Amino acid sequence: MVGLITQRFPLFIVSYFMLQVLIRLATTNIAVLDESEQIMLTQYFSLGYNEQPPLYTWLQMGVFKLTGTSIFGLSLLKNALLCLTYLMTYQLGMLFMNDKLKASLGALSLFLFPQMVWDAQIDQTHTVFLTAATSMTVYLFFYIAKKEKITGWHFVLFGISAGVGLLSKYNFILVLVALGSVALLIPEYRKRFYTKSLFLSMLIAFCMVLPHFLWFISHLDVATNRTVERMNAGHTGSHLINFLKGSSDLIISTLVASLAPFFLFFFLFFKKNFAWSPSRENKALIGYVAMIFAFLFVMVAISGTTHIKERWLQPYVVLIPLFFFLHVKNIDTKVARLFILISLVAPLIVALVVIFRPWLIDVRGKPSRTNYPFDQLRVLLKEQFPTMKHSLMYAEDKYLGGNLKLFFPHATVITPSLPNQPYTLGNEIFLFWESEKPIAFLDTLNHQGYACTEYRHEVAFQKSKKLFYDLNTVQCTMNQ
Repeated sequence: MVGLITQRFPLFIVSYFMLQVLIRLATTNIAVLDESEQIMLTQYFSLGYNEQPPLYTWLQMGVFKLTGTSIFGLSLLKNALLCLTYLMTYQLGMLFMNDKLKASLGALSLFLFPQMVWDAQIDQTHTVFLTAATSMTVYLFFYIAKKEKITGWHFVLFGISAGVGLLSKYNFILVLVALGSVALLIPEYRKRFYTKSLFLSMLIAFCMVLPHFLWFISHLDVATNRTVERMNAGHTGSHLINFLKGSSDLIISTLVASLAPFFLFFFLFFKKNFAWSPSRENKALIGYVAMIFAFLFVMVAISGTTHIKERWLQPYVVLIPLFFFLHVKNIDTKVARLFILISLVAPLIVALVVIFRPWLIDVRGKPSRTNYPFDQLRVLLKEQFPTMKHSLMYAEDKYLGGNLKLFFPHATVITPSLPNQPYTLGNEIFLFWESEKPIAFLDTLNHQGYACTEYRHEVAFQKSKKLFYDLNTVQCTMNQ
């Protein structure tokens, strides 16, 4: 099996992510937080939605056209992007080393990154997209830099990839600045990139991003407020203390939370075979990673951010295993086999946790997102309100709203946690909440002539005999 993985890595990794889709379909029919947001946003097309660029939502909208609004559509897009990340990492390894074994080891090392094997699979959207766009763009950059025969079409692809990256997440700009700096500092790369063809790439990326950029500058509050709030969280009165806290958190998030498992097993198995071998590619990779983190430290200094989430660094660290395997000589087959088996343990554990976690609800004493009884509520609500499936629904938050839309696909669902949602008041409106009654919205409806009746539904969480989910519902109908 190990030999099959290394010799047929693309086939293996595609099969792996197809299996992930099947596992998701078999374990839960509930959308988690980021997925719920996408379900809500795909109800309408816009050049921008919130603090994230819109391309992921546009792609999800296209997938839903084929699959319907479904868990299958959500899982298919996410796992396709994760698969692309692993494939591009492998292809970059082949470009550098022309060695299937080392390229496979570099790509499989991503299984040792907690963010990639757990966070990305459980509940991420835009970060997954950013990681895939980064791996694709970096691969095209080094392909253009390394290959002798390059045409204008390669720069077209590079421009498209850059545009996709900028529309995946705003901090992709760090990737482009770092790559541009590397191309400027290495003479051979400078001759290859700083030509008229680069302007073609820039023009393509500019045209792709321009419509959203125009939306961005006209909706600055929507596009930036939440990001600014996150960056300001934990601020103290001292800029120096903020910088020290943010810098230490950046280092800890990188070395401990992100890279520690990989470093542990890499040096355990390959320390004796590791030998520094200076080359143009090595210098370029070092320069790229160094530039990224230099810019991150500058951003910490300017913004005063004191907390760095590990997933923010995920797109920037996926190339680090390849750099280390570039310097490994004469890999022993038995050692490689053991490293691969250990790498596969992590996704196996994650798969088992995903499968069995919902069944542990009564042991844990609290539900996970996958335990919410939206399927049972759908049956109950349809029986009580036969006409609600085409109505306007108001949900307390995007998690509740997304799952209502998932189970009532013909309804229009809105929530105060997402801005600028288009909707029309009809003859019948339903409001749902768990903890915070939407008094302001109810007052608006009352003033417009709606008569409202409140209900309360209590349903057991899925796979629980002890815990119950309480949902408050208001039915509002227009007075004739």
